[in-house]
Amino acid sequence: MTGLAAARMWCFLVGSLAVLSGQPVDVMLTLETSPGTEQAIGLLRPRVFQEGDRAGVIGFTNRATHVLQPLTEDHEALESALQRAGTRVGVGLGGVQINSTWTVDLVAPIKQACRELERSELSERRRAVVVLFGSDDPELRIHLEDVKVALGAANARLYAVVIDRSAGERGSPPGRQVRILQPFPGLTAQLMADLAKHSGGRIFRGGWDLKDILKELRHP
Repeated sequence: MTGLAAARMWCFLVGSLAVLSGQPVDVMLTLETSPGTEQAIGLLRPRVFQEGDRAGVIGFTNRATHVLQPLTEDHEALESALQRAGTRVGVGLGGVQINSTWTVDLVAPIKQACRELERSELSERRRAVVVLFGSDDPELRIHLEDVKVALGAANARLYAVVIDRSAGERGSPPGRQVRILQPFPGLTAQLMADLAKHSGGRIFRGGWDLKDILKELRHP
């Protein structure tokens, strides 16, 4: 191999490595902050993001959607927002019994996450909306096309994580008894799976890891 050929090969290998492992991404972490979701939120760690990545945090319940942190490269700001998201779960709840009437609006937070991504001027980045949820959204079916349009406009993949609400009882703070009677959100999970597939993402119903989601997002 000539010196020129070797140099070209080296440049190709370096460039390929950068694409596979270092391509910056924009991710909106969209989190249901209802009783029983604390443990799942606690698994999110800013350190899994690489230099140049940006992430934001949106918290939502059955009543409201809040942007807790716009897109940022600041890991400390992101950690603070995630802590606030986890804290919102237990504020003012005391002993809570969750039953089959507990629902959420998934459409509003997903569309808000897409708007946050659209504000980014760095259109070459890969983008994702990562949604952690454990409750049913009875209105999701009639808004599927709206959500598809929003994800398409933001050029974002949807990665959905179904939270096992039964874990909430085991993870309740000391001294607080939280009865978890919430059924698995099967119908909503199926609709979210369809949305995720349509966007190029996927759904997780069991084991999941944010690091694996980011690795998949960076993949060409």
